[in-house]
Formats: sequence, C-alpha cells, structure tokens
Amino acid sequence: MQIDIKKFKSLQRKVLKKYPNATTRMNSTGEYYITNGEGGVIGTDILLPSHKSVQMAWYWAAECIRFTQNINRTHPMRAELSYDEKKFNRVSRRNRKK
Repeated sequence: MQIDIKKFKSLQRKVLKKYPNATTRMNSTGEYYITNGEGGVIGTDILLPSHKSVQMAWYWAAECIRFTQNINRTHPMRAELSYDEKKFNRVSRRNRKK
C-alpha cells in the first residue's frame, strides 16, 4: 500500500505531536518501526509488528496513537481522584457566584 506524500506528512505530524522525538528505525530483518524517542517503541502495548515500508510504519504508529486515545477515553479506571477534586472545585466556584 502506497501513501501519498501529503497523507504521509499528516501522519508524521500526528505522531510527532504526541511524541516530539519519534524516529524511524530498522530492525535486523529489514523491517521498520517507530520509536518514541525515549527508548520505547510505539505500538508495543497493542502488539503492533514492524512493517516492510517506512510509510506503513508511520501509518500504524498514528493508528496506534488513535487506538490508545480511544481506549484511555473510555476506560472505566481512567478517572483519578485529583481530577475529580479539580472538577468539583471548578463547579463549586461557578455555583458560588450565583
């Protein structure tokens, strides 16, 4: 599958927005993967394999970020106590003004 240059740049921007130091690497079998710039590989948490082309590696890295965001958004354990306190304080301030 070939991706045009405009779409490829768009995918790179999405990944680089989340991981500013992301780079393309090649493994010993000649396949490509994207590192997050901190020693990790994007997609290992969802078992994303390495790919035959650089374009597909960036495509699936962007998709991995999208999947992870959707999972985090809907995960039942995502709510933290500090977040709830901030939200409660913000709503309380708003109600006190009335």
